[in-house]
Amino acid sequence: MNTTLCAAAAALTVALLAASHPARAADAPATAGGKTAYKVATTIKTDGQGDILAIRADTDGRRLYVARKGAVEVIDLDAGNKIGQVTVGGQVSAIALSPETGRGYATSTGENTVTMFDLKSLQALKTVKSTGEAPGAIEFEPKSKRLFVSHQKGGKLVAMSPDTLAVAGSATLGDRLRGITADSRGNLFVADEAQDALHVLDTTTLKSRGLISVWPASKPTALVNDDRERRIYTATASGRMVVIDPDIGQMVGYVPIGKGDGGIAAQFAPNRFVRLFVPTADGQLTVVQNAKLTATVESTLPSAGVKGSGVAIDGKSGKAYVANSGDILVLAK
Repeated sequence: MNTTLCAAAAALTVALLAASHPARAADAPATAGGKTAYKVATTIKTDGQGDILAIRADTDGRRLYVARKGAVEVIDLDAGNKIGQVTVGGQVSAIALSPETGRGYATSTGENTVTMFDLKSLQALKTVKSTGEAPGAIEFEPKSKRLFVSHQKGGKLVAMSPDTLAVAGSATLGDRLRGITADSRGNLFVADEAQDALHVLDTTTLKSRGLISVWPASKPTALVNDDRERRIYTATASGRMVVIDPDIGQMVGYVPIGKGDGGIAAQFAPNRFVRLFVPTADGQLTVVQNAKLTATVESTLPSAGVKGSGVAIDGKSGKAYVANSGDILVLAK
């Protein structure tokens, strides 16, 4: 085996084992005074039923996909109006998009199903059982060409074929699994709300590569990966967003956010990561900016009216779309 790869693997293993004792030098949160730079510019009304549990934006396709009860509603990003929907049984809990292949995917938490649909026609192509209980997060990982589904009950992670939805593998990790993200080095990161940690798995074999603690936060709910700068930003329910270096396997900083179930979405500019939008169940929206690998609070909207953790960014306009109880708040400077 290549000695460089052996050394890198050994270093990662040691770092992951040390993750439960992160250096306290990075313990202090950084803030920018909490200035309010963002505001609610407009509201998009929806006509579906149930809470909005997830939102996904297709910037190039100029569409916004909204998880509702019985359907994925589709909004025109430019016009701000509904242009169609995908029929899905039960409450849609998460959405994944693969514009390159023209496919979208949705989980239904009550039905324990995964549905594949066509992004152009908005027709459901296939629905299968997820083989786990209460499917939540779903992500398409283009390098391994796999679809990953986490489950909030029973701790099961399932890998599926994005073409057929056939199960390609699974791993039982804990109990309340939440957000999923992957890097370009074959690592899959899965938030475990019960263990206050991120599982690190091989994207091909699903074998464990260790755990990364989210201390001094707890109950991780949603993840964003900045692969270029090697950072994983983790929203938690404990009032802190944690910044993790996946290469050393530990927390390197955090910023204060609202409390309760949290979502997270990132805005990227060419060749660099710009900011994060983090809505939480207490109704607060925190905008976190990034400069020289330092996360600071750019804006706090404590009365934005947020009623959910669904959030997405339009990479073209820079606008943020945040779930309310039955509509979507559009935030801009």
